[in-house]
Amino acid sequence: MSKYSVWISIVVGALMAIFLIVLCATDKVEVVQSRTDQEYEQVENITCREKEDTDAPIGIKKEYMFTIDESMKCDTNLAFYTVHQYVEVYLDGQCVYSMKSSGSKRLGKTVGSNWVIVPIYREDAGREVRVEITPVYESFRDREVDFLMGSELAIYKDRLSKDLPQLILGFMAVFVGFIFICVAGYNIVKRHRGHGVAVLGLFSMMMGLWRLTDTRFTPFIFPDQSVLLFYISVTMLMLGMIPMLKWAEEYFSTKIRWILNLYCIVTALIALVQLMLQVTGICDLRETLYVTHIWIAAGAITTIAIAVYERRKYSRKSKLPYICVAGVIGDLAAFYIKGNSSGLLFSLLAFFLYIVVMGIATMFNYSEQEVLLAEQNRQLAEQDRALAEKERKLTQRRIAAMMSQIRTHFIFNVLTTISTYCKTDAQKADKALIRFSRYLRKNIRIIEEEGLIDFSMELEQLEDYVALEQMRFEDRIAFVEEIEVRDFQIPPLTIQPIVENAIKHGLLEQDKRGTIILRTEKKEKDILITVVDDGVGFEPQDSEKEDSVGIRNVRYRLEHMVDGRLVIESEQGEGTRVTIKIPVKETENAGDLCR
Repeated sequence: MSKYSVWISIVVGALMAIFLIVLCATDKVEVVQSRTDQEYEQVENITCREKEDTDAPIGIKKEYMFTIDESMKCDTNLAFYTVHQYVEVYLDGQCVYSMKSSGSKRLGKTVGSNWVIVPIYREDAGREVRVEITPVYESFRDREVDFLMGSELAIYKDRLSKDLPQLILGFMAVFVGFIFICVAGYNIVKRHRGHGVAVLGLFSMMMGLWRLTDTRFTPFIFPDQSVLLFYISVTMLMLGMIPMLKWAEEYFSTKIRWILNLYCIVTALIALVQLMLQVTGICDLRETLYVTHIWIAAGAITTIAIAVYERRKYSRKSKLPYICVAGVIGDLAAFYIKGNSSGLLFSLLAFFLYIVVMGIATMFNYSEQEVLLAEQNRQLAEQDRALAEKERKLTQRRIAAMMSQIRTHFIFNVLTTISTYCKTDAQKADKALIRFSRYLRKNIRIIEEEGLIDFSMELEQLEDYVALEQMRFEDRIAFVEEIEVRDFQIPPLTIQPIVENAIKHGLLEQDKRGTIILRTEKKEKDILITVVDDGVGFEPQDSEKEDSVGIRNVRYRLEHMVDGRLVIESEQGEGTRVTIKIPVKETENAGDLCR
């Protein structure tokens, strides 16, 4: 179904594209208009002179003068573009426009890049225009200024058409970068990976913002934020190489990456020094921009050198990084040849192509890794299930062997007791045999049980066993039951080996009467079973020696069948306490233990 939906979408998309192409070639709208919108033209016959001004940032200002055409019959506009320059416009000596630094609290001297647009009315025909332009930086002392006269809308549209490729690429770079960062953020949160795509997305956004804020059209949209636009542009340029190289370092060997990391550290330190110079008023960022350009070129050359050095490894990768480096160097050269950054698109185009190709490739790689990881997880899950099944069967075999040991030991002891009665008291032997046969008939199912049994059934079995032992030793054994809770389940033959151990190693080793107390209670989320005797006891360090085969088997089955614990506490001459703790699980299977 998924394959069909993709092919249907492709076919419909192709048909729509053909329809639009045919529509564009055939259907036209005929428009007849007798009046045309006012265009613009460049002002000719301008006189220019440079004069000294001690209050100016570099000590000079330039003065441009021309006369408005007397044949002008409609309102129009005087427009010109300035870069880091103060401006004053005079009509017959009267100041009609001024743009300069706002005061001493500014962090920099520049006013950014601006379009100066001054309305010219019909009654201004023949008047003299004087424009005073004051460069903020020495590098703009000889910058040419083109004066345009005409419609503001025409100038706006013309500038938009010239900067449209740069604007489109810039917006696309920002959008793609934003998408990459969102996708990477999701992967980082959910899968703890995707940092490479995040860095690539950050670089894309920085490059897009750099070009968007460095066009002549942008000041039309944000006329009051020209300074902010300039500093955004130069900041993106200063720091843009850091995410670029952090992304690229994964393509190089570990022993080489320290060079790229060192370059990133130095880049950040250079930017910090430039920022401090700006804040302290020593030197603006624009005045140290050549340092940034030199360092970017050095980074590009270093990257190429590393790539050539590791050509065997790098040759398997895309050749786009070489194009990106060439674009950076080409745009830097064009900037210093032309004197401005207008229309420098090669580096942005190369970077954008590189970002899209590598980003998509990385996402596909992530997708392949997800499929591979899912397959590995499936195989591991199957292996875990197989191991769990083997472990379960092994545990069952061990428990069955232990139960066999307990059954044999128990039956042997009972028969030994009956044998003793036969020698000493035939009547008691007869009673013991009857009780034992009844015991076997009633409990043969319990003895063969592999799973859990009700505690009440275990208690009945225990009572029969104790009765047999009491018949043998008469009044030397007292058995007390303090049962508070009985609605739970335990492994079969859990308590009997404990009581048997208490009789054999606790009570019978003394010549006086002994008591065994069996107690059950529920505390919080645990069932506690306690067997206490007042026999001879033993030292704690001898507890391992005192554990019989039956006790060790009980401990193992408790741990593996009900997640229980068995604890033995004893004191020489005081007796022994054995505590069984069985957790009551608050789940659907809780009835297996307590119901």
